[in-house]
Amino acid sequence: MLKQLFGKIILVDDDVREKRLVELALNLANWNVTVEFYKDAKDALTHLKNAAKGKIFLVISDMNMRDMNGLEFKDALDKDHILSDNAIPFVFASSSCTEEQIAEAFRHNIQGFFAKPISLDEQATILDKIINYWIINRHP
Repeated sequence: MLKQLFGKIILVDDDVREKRLVELALNLANWNVTVEFYKDAKDALTHLKNAAKGKIFLVISDMNMRDMNGLEFKDALDKDHILSDNAIPFVFASSSCTEEQIAEAFRHNIQGFFAKPISLDEQATILDKIINYWIINRHP
């Protein structure tokens, strides 16, 4: 039975294959959720500024992207008072995760940092845990 999630997941990654992998993993974990994909953080930021409150469940972003990297993207979200007040959960999923990168990311007020999983099963498990956490977590 599919589990319904209210709100979309925004995926920001310059690798277009990530959208399909996330969708497959969510399906494997039995989640019925819309994934909106942006390969450019600037486009994702514009969309988020225009999105209605409550329509976005989670933002998953890569750290290493051209033009606007993940840290700059997160800073731009935090500088927008409306988006900041919405308290949209923001996590990084990155193929490179040194201790220095992780520490720097958390200095930018992210809510999680995850290594991009090697297998689809692992990705399904991680996404399921992230979603379940944010479903029961109380936030503005």
